[in-house]
Amino acid sequence: MNIAQKPPQGRALKPVRKVASKRYTDVDIATTAPGAPGGIFMRQFWICVHRSEDLPKRRAKPIRIMSEDFTLYRGETGGVHVIDNACPHRGAPMHLGWIENEDIRCIYHGWKFDSHGQCTEQPAEGAGFARKVRIRSYPCAEYLGMIWAYFGDGDAPHFPPFPHRATPGVIQTWNVEHVPCNYLQSFENSFDEVHVAFTHAPGGSHSKLSVDLPEISVQETDWGILRFGTRKTGLVRQSLHYAPNIVRVIVPPVSGMEEVGGWPEIYFSFTPVDDHNHIWYITSHVEVSGKDLDAYHKQRKKYEALLASAKSSVSVANEVLAGEHYYPDVRHPDLAIVQDIAVQAGQGRIADRGREHLGRSDAGIIAWRKILMRELALIAAGKPHKKWKTPPADVVPTLGF
Repeated sequence: MNIAQKPPQGRALKPVRKVASKRYTDVDIATTAPGAPGGIFMRQFWICVHRSEDLPKRRAKPIRIMSEDFTLYRGETGGVHVIDNACPHRGAPMHLGWIENEDIRCIYHGWKFDSHGQCTEQPAEGAGFARKVRIRSYPCAEYLGMIWAYFGDGDAPHFPPFPHRATPGVIQTWNVEHVPCNYLQSFENSFDEVHVAFTHAPGGSHSKLSVDLPEISVQETDWGILRFGTRKTGLVRQSLHYAPNIVRVIVPPVSGMEEVGGWPEIYFSFTPVDDHNHIWYITSHVEVSGKDLDAYHKQRKKYEALLASAKSSVSVANEVLAGEHYYPDVRHPDLAIVQDIAVQAGQGRIADRGREHLGRSDAGIIAWRKILMRELALIAAGKPHKKWKTPPADVVPTLGF
């Protein structure tokens, strides 16, 4: 297995003391709206849209993804489906309807649609009219405790969109976080290893990552970016950033889990709701099995109980931003998430990248922005752009200390 790659030599990006940041406003790299170059770019990929456990059988829900409204529903046999939210008859919300087998019936006039979007029944209309009516449906599947959908044109790419660790362990989903800022601020933060020593100071379980500041280098791949954090010891932390909005990385365990589960590998999706809001969907793989499994589940229940009794991470982060709490004094079962939301949403709904001064530690952010500007410019010009591939299974994250 190709567990760790060698950091690229002589490819570190030079620090930018005063960024010619007009580049980042010439091309709108933050928008994912339909029809915009950024929206077309994002719609090349599978997008995580919901946590599986939150969608029971025979239940429909409204979802808003990349500034568009959809209905997500689970049929009686457990299949998941995504369709446009507006009924093609009179525009009523489809999520108000009810499920029949794997079909959905509009609450307004009883028009029924199958899971592929074909209208099959119109109680008040003549025979033959139904076959002329369709609602748009979208490829949809489940993976790692999450529901994924493809919103682009043509055939969907390979599913699943990326591999997961093959070693024995427990797959668990985290709380879903609704974050009040553009998705790109959070995806860019995932490239930023240096912030750990400060945003999460004094560190706690993060302290091992704060022993010395890493030198950051990156490598573009046919699936995204491979990032290296090389420390003075020569050890390298390797993290994977899958296009367009996923990071795969090894992180410290959540509060109270330090002794029973070790450091989990996480798959972190930053899903745009619109240009001003996004959602965090997180799945972790914890390498625990056998006799250690009972102790892990017992401790996990304690953590979940603490989380259930606490305020939401976003509400605490908003209180910090409003000056209601002194940042170093904040305590929360998901403290690192509170801290990350505060600094990312604190940049504003859409960060003003034209005012930034980026340095060498921002190599990953700079590299991804260059990729976005390149790809979006090609899309805008109607020219061929990069054909992204499914990541290989033998390139995995490493801890690096």
